Amino acid sequence: MYAKGTQDAITSSASLTGEPVKYDDKHDSNGLYTITEEQIEQIKNLDGIKKDTVLVGKFGRADFVESEKTGEQYEVSTNMMTGSSVHYDLIAGSNMDNHSSDYEIILPSDAWVTALGYENADAAIGKTLKFAVVDPVTHITNYFDAKIVGIQAPSVITGSSIIINETLNNALYDENTKYATEEQKNSVYTIAAEYDYEHISADEIKDRLQKIGIEAITIKDITGEIKSFFDVVITVFQIFGYIALLAAAIGIINTLYMSVQERTREIGLEKALGMSKTKIFLEFALEAILLGFWGSVLGTVVSMLLVTGFDAAAHASDGFLQTFPTFHLGEFTIGTILPPILTVMIIAFIASVLPAVKASRKDPIDALRYE
Repeated sequence: MYAKGTQDAITSSASLTGEPVKYDDKHDSNGLYTITEEQIEQIKNLDGIKKDTVLVGKFGRADFVESEKTGEQYEVSTNMMTGSSVHYDLIAGSNMDNHSSDYEIILPSDAWVTALGYENADAAIGKTLKFAVVDPVTHITNYFDAKIVGIQAPSVITGSSIIINETLNNALYDENTKYATEEQKNSVYTIAAEYDYEHISADEIKDRLQKIGIEAITIKDITGEIKSFFDVVITVFQIFGYIALLAAAIGIINTLYMSVQERTREIGLEKALGMSKTKIFLEFALEAILLGFWGSVLGTVVSMLLVTGFDAAAHASDGFLQTFPTFHLGEFTIGTILPPILTVMIIAFIASVLPAVKASRKDPIDALRYE
């Protein structure tokens, strides 16, 4: 969440396309609005905000960054990594240690790699990027050497800001405020928090924050129309999935009814030998469950093969996903495979009830006479 006006200040100092912009000392892009102590308390006590997740951040800024290799200077926008469990999709390197005593950063895209003079993303890992803060009194430039530990993968939400760890952020902030009063040093510009999204919408929580003078930015705001497009695509596929499940249920009912009809004499013999109605019912129910299990397993295997093939084609040199190397058309894990299989098995069991009941109620004498 940001105070009013902060979003523009943060994004204006770098190109929204992720391309680095060369530094111009006549360009001032750092006008921030502070969040008051009263507002911080209001946020913590706001209905819908998870109080224990509120993170109060002090925004450390640099005037520009300088390439260690080429000496070129670029405007810079930074975002501090919050917490220690944040994971970024990377094309090279690793996620940073937020509590490391070293200054560590993650570049926002491979466009920065090229601009800084490196051949590829791997070549930039471990190298240094100089963060510069110009002293407003002496006009001396102070440098903070930060280690490049990772390069973000392009995605629909990858921004143009360099991700910095808490150690570097604090060092920059101390440098920014060394002439400030204690009150100014304690100024807060950004707050991050989770809200109860299961019971309240993003628009509702944003309206509540707006009333206390805070502008909130969510992932939905960042993804915008792209998320809406994918939501529509997912909904369409879900509809096809429900239709497929309905067709599968009808197919199982039809198959079991035919099985009951074809095995009438067998059912009669089983009942004549003393098999109870319950066991006959379970026999057909188990048959349906196994039918659902093996059918769903086969469907999953076919899906994995098709998705893997389409994904490889989409990430080829002329594919539409070539610029998003970490974005995949589908993920197959235990968590995504088991639920559909169990769902199909349950539907198969429900579909087997009527045929199984019919089989269990057959009269053994009539069944043995059946031709």
